[in-house]
Amino acid sequence: RSPDQTPVGEIMDTDPKVVPASLDQEEVAHIFRQYDLTSMGVVDDNGRLLGMITVDDVVDVIDEEAEEDILRMAGVTETDITETVFEASKNRIIWLLVNLATAILASMVIALFDGSIQQMVALAILMPIVASMGGNAGTQTMTVTVRSLATKDLTSSNVRRVIGKEFAIAVLNGTVMAIIIGVLSYAYFGNMLLGGVIAVAMIINMIMAGLAGILIPVGLEKMDIDPALASSIFVTTITDVIGFFAFLGLASLAFM
Repeated sequence: RSPDQTPVGEIMDTDPKVVPASLDQEEVAHIFRQYDLTSMGVVDDNGRLLGMITVDDVVDVIDEEAEEDILRMAGVTETDITETVFEASKNRIIWLLVNLATAILASMVIALFDGSIQQMVALAILMPIVASMGGNAGTQTMTVTVRSLATKDLTSSNVRRVIGKEFAIAVLNGTVMAIIIGVLSYAYFGNMLLGGVIAVAMIINMIMAGLAGILIPVGLEKMDIDPALASSIFVTTITDVIGFFAFLGLASLAFM
């Protein structure tokens, strides 16, 4: 507490943090987090004070933005629960159609190796495992990346380091999963070469999934496309296509 006789000029903040009224609320929340602020002034284009934002307001904004990101990643909106059947259907069907197109692309990759699958039924049994593990790994990385982009924890200054980290995680997890599925496949089918094929395919797909999970959201952000809205479909497509192609391609080389 300053003495009563202290001039205001000695204790006032000569460089207060202010934001323009036109700034996006997500950017405002980032500024509060970056500088640990409890309040901040809002000014117009001429620098005149219009009002004040408090940390209570920012907490609500953070909750809203997090909820919005989660809903967008699922291809739905907050108003789906109150909309009519046809309105909600229209909101969702666009991304479902995109997903259908990507699923057809993955099935076309499988069709390239139909001869191999017919000659070795075990390939059809093991195919979903490779694609599923890649999809899950990609989704994990993508979720962390999308949230980090939203909170500004992932920026152009540290993106290379984060990509390197995700690559290392993918290699480690891919190796562990490859060993497990390779041993299980050998134990079940009694074919060591098949176990080796699925193990190598698993490592390839897990690595590509990890890279896709970070590169796709970052790339969409660079193109001014909301990564929360479109990342999941592209990541899933890449992991499915690469997973099927790697596994069936290696199997064709090994057995045919």
